[in-house]
Amino acid sequence: MATEISNGTQTVKLYQSVNRGKTMYQLAFYTAGKRIQKNFRNKSKAKRVADQILRGLTLDTQAVDSLLTPDLESLVAARKALAPGYALHVAVEEHAQAVGKLGKISLREAVEFFLRHNRADVPRLTLAETAEQFAKSRQQSGLSDHYISQCRKTVGDLAKEFPGKTLPDLKTAELDAWLGDLPFSAKTKNGLRIILVACGNWAEGRGYLVKGASPFPAMVRYKETKSAVSIFKPENIASLLSKADKTLRPFLALGAFAGLRTAELQRLDWKEIDLDRGFITVDANKAKTRQRRLVPISDNLRLWLEPCKQTAGPVCLHKRPQIAAAALCESFTWAKNGLRHSFISYRLAILHDTARVALEAGNSPEVIFSNYRELVTPEAAKAWFNVKAASDDAKKEDSELKLAA
Repeated sequence: MATEISNGTQTVKLYQSVNRGKTMYQLAFYTAGKRIQKNFRNKSKAKRVADQILRGLTLDTQAVDSLLTPDLESLVAARKALAPGYALHVAVEEHAQAVGKLGKISLREAVEFFLRHNRADVPRLTLAETAEQFAKSRQQSGLSDHYISQCRKTVGDLAKEFPGKTLPDLKTAELDAWLGDLPFSAKTKNGLRIILVACGNWAEGRGYLVKGASPFPAMVRYKETKSAVSIFKPENIASLLSKADKTLRPFLALGAFAGLRTAELQRLDWKEIDLDRGFITVDANKAKTRQRRLVPISDNLRLWLEPCKQTAGPVCLHKRPQIAAAALCESFTWAKNGLRHSFISYRLAILHDTARVALEAGNSPEVIFSNYRELVTPEAAKAWFNVKAASDDAKKEDSELKLAA
């Protein structure tokens, strides 16, 4: 049985029970439609608290009685908006705390931001898994092995730097700090950034990132300083060609006298070199610009290729042909991309036609004009494309190849 303690309007019930041989007292009352219980070991203390509760309930009742009609309407509307069983005062307390922490940001904006970045339907791949799947997608798109390897390594390095994180966890500021500390040139850093932006776009398309949530596009772009174009002299390429064997000579000759990029040379097949018609076909899937082009074969290039010509098979037999070529340099230094730079420079001096050279080299006329104009003299250009004679050893090797054929 319960003892009722009342002030004439409100009532608090006092229950007595025995728990593990000890007498316990419990107060029970209603406030805001919710039943509240309080336990005590001392009856007199329970009664004192009951009196305090009754005074509080009386004040609450008086406050409700003094509410104006607009306040009552607001109260009713608030109760209807709440989920069933959710006390109005609890909702108000939580709202007040959230607004106090958010400052100028509205609670609605905060909730929308949270839902965009913490959606339950977005798969959460580790960065290591992301690196592998992104690289696999690039392979399925038919991109080069070199680019696929770069994609795998770039995102893989990100996984090592931020262990345990997923794409939605990454912040642009921490990505900028990571990339900025790498000991690379501005051009290399911008190249890595491009790969990361592509990864973010891919992740959004696959549903691994919410649309517009990629942290990569906002990363810093580094200012690149133009460096002088390094080229070889005619006597340099003559020396290299005379010392190179049949496995390396086609790489050197095609780079120097046709201007193909190293990656294009490594993908080139002998069946794409037509000595009779005088053209090299660089297919779109092998070109950096993804556009097919025909490159004319100069007279001296034909002389260097004829002894080595095969019906089919890879033209470049070296995985790292530039290292092999650099080992042959004497009294001059190997220049990175020097063969291609040399071809464009000397070809432009011969033709005086920026658009045509750009077409043959697979580049833009703007780049050709700004980087290669007036770099060499016409006399040096004629000497470059007149490099035809090989050394005695090379001639002997060429003769042996012709007899074997």
